[in-house]
Amino acid sequence: MEPGEVVGLLIGSLCLLLVIGLPLSIPLYALIVGFRRRAASQQLLAQREPQLAHLLQVNTEVTQHPGPTGLVHGSVAYAADFPSRWATGWRNLVGGHATSLHEQVDLARRLATVRMLEHAAAQEALGVANIRIETSHIDMSSGSRGRQSLVIDLLVYGTALLPARDAGRARPPAPTPARP
Repeated sequence: MEPGEVVGLLIGSLCLLLVIGLPLSIPLYALIVGFRRRAASQQLLAQREPQLAHLLQVNTEVTQHPGPTGLVHGSVAYAADFPSRWATGWRNLVGGHATSLHEQVDLARRLATVRMLEHAAAQEALGVANIRIETSHIDMSSGSRGRQSLVIDLLVYGTALLPARDAGRARPPAPTPARP
């Protein structure tokens, strides 16, 4: 082989790599990052949920609570990861159950619930009753640049069962927890 042929072969290989390799590597990178992000969120929730398990989560009215009550809430606007958006897009074409979408909604619900329980814990609540979940928006549309996005907006709220106040002395209100 002559040096000119070697240079031509190298340039051709580089062009082939750019034309085929780069478009294939970007979705692969997005898949890896998406799965890592989902795993990190699940690990964070696995650490935070047991710390708040002592708070009562009852979905019926508590009539015998002697102390005051208050409203606690947690909300989240969760943008789903690339693997879920990709799988849901294909499910829209072929039909069937979008398992990845349900996983993302469940992850958003758990995150909003943890935020509500942290709000209750900051107020030194004994528990939370009458928990409600409001899904205000699930949107899968193309963004301004033509990219598909999936945003889940959730609000979780409930009645915080606060401890009875000391005789004649009111407890100062606890500050609202900062969001991470």
